[in-house]
Amino acid sequence: MDLDRIERRERLSVDEFVRDFLEPNIPVILGPAFTASWPARHDWVTASGSPNFACLLELYSDAQVQVALCDKVYFSDQQRTDMSFAEFVDKWQNCPEAKMYCKDWHFTRSNPCYRAYQPLALLSNDWINMYFDSRPELNDDYRFCYMGGNGTWTPFHEDVYRSYSWSANMCGHKKWIMVAPGQTHLFTDGLGNWVYNLLDYDKNKYPRVSELKTLEFVQGPGETVFVPSGWWHQVLNIGDTISINHNWGNEFNLSAMYDRLRSDLANVRYALRDIADMDDFDGHVQMILKADSGTNYQEFFDFINAIADIYLQRVQQKSGGKPMDAFDPYFSSLSSLDRALRRIASVLQSMLEDPGTASVGGLAHSVAQLLDLTIQVNKE
Repeated sequence: MDLDRIERRERLSVDEFVRDFLEPNIPVILGPAFTASWPARHDWVTASGSPNFACLLELYSDAQVQVALCDKVYFSDQQRTDMSFAEFVDKWQNCPEAKMYCKDWHFTRSNPCYRAYQPLALLSNDWINMYFDSRPELNDDYRFCYMGGNGTWTPFHEDVYRSYSWSANMCGHKKWIMVAPGQTHLFTDGLGNWVYNLLDYDKNKYPRVSELKTLEFVQGPGETVFVPSGWWHQVLNIGDTISINHNWGNEFNLSAMYDRLRSDLANVRYALRDIADMDDFDGHVQMILKADSGTNYQEFFDFINAIADIYLQRVQQKSGGKPMDAFDPYFSSLSSLDRALRRIASVLQSMLEDPGTASVGGLAHSVAQLLDLTIQVNKE
């Protein structure tokens, strides 16, 4: 895909978003009007546009946060440490040269009584967070807050699970560099390692990075960036910056999420090929797949199974479909339900034919049962 600029939209209907950006997997910036009603836009930011530290400390002072040390490399990420939010704010204000970046903070769980935002209607079709909300025993979600000063940044990466993401700036600016899918061979070496920093890298190790077609832009206060599935990106904060971010997925990128998992499985099996005759080799492969990719075949099926159950109950007008009440009506219409179930069935069919599924005890039987049920109910 060859884009030389990113579109900015001040108004965009849900069906236009699906047609022009979600389905074709193209990024877009949504203007400040989309988030104008969010409490965080006003409570977290002073009249001058800087972070309202007094308000933030009142809301989250004792919360434990994960902080990246932006100048310290740790494999393909940055070294991280834990501290209280109050301690982080103190370092942010008084030691800006340390370049500490609060990242991946599950802030909604730190103060459940305070509702900082409401996901935009365009972005409400969020299967990942709906799944974790339906499984409270997992104690997880993909709703995050990022806070940091000038020069804090996130290294070059692809989002977890090949999910979508969105990032809404409450204050400050972000400089984005995006790389569309299909260019991995230009920024990886023979061992599968990728460039850590597109602005400072070993040209002998990665001689083709200069051939990348990149999409570069600056996101302003109040603006929301939609990051499509499989688009690698690197982000730099300009000034004191706060953003609210989600990783999310749905029927439009479910097959991409599965393709990523299947590719990761093949990589793990290849890396372990010299011990393929060990006892329970397939079990060890799935364990390492989980460690490397954040999920494995059984957990991916559990995710699909939970989402399919919600959709099937919605089709049958049962109470189990209520989690979809959070979606914009566009995504819960009969045509959208039909589309989602057909795409779930397509991925289940692919899983049924996948040797990786057969390697997990009992999984093929479960996949076949859910596939039959999905097809049957969707025909009625």
